[in-house]
Amino acid sequence: MEPIDYEAWEVDLPSGRARHASGFTVTVEGDVRDPSAVAPADYPAGLSYAEQARLLRYGMEALASAPEGQGRSQRVPQQTSRARQAEEKARLFAERKDRPERPKLSLKKPRS
Repeated sequence: MEPIDYEAWEVDLPSGRARHASGFTVTVEGDVRDPSAVAPADYPAGLSYAEQARLLRYGMEALASAPEGQGRSQRVPQQTSRARQAEEKARLFAERKDRPERPKLSLKKPRS
């Protein structure tokens, strides 16, 4: 296998995706400098785990260091379907009328 150029990235900030010349892609959710989720895909065959980690690290660096004019300010974080479902469940639970009353925790000393 020929050596990999770890610097050969195409960055698409509006979608939060970076694609390497080898076909490997890394997609992030949330802020590219502090993502809430990272999804690597399509590693080239024959890479060791250390080389895979290095490729992922360089991809994250390529996303984080992309110039401002390349779309960082317009980036709208996308929410996964799992996150949307969890949010919806939490909202429905919070709005339930039959939820149990819980005692309130207070750090104040009771008055005597």
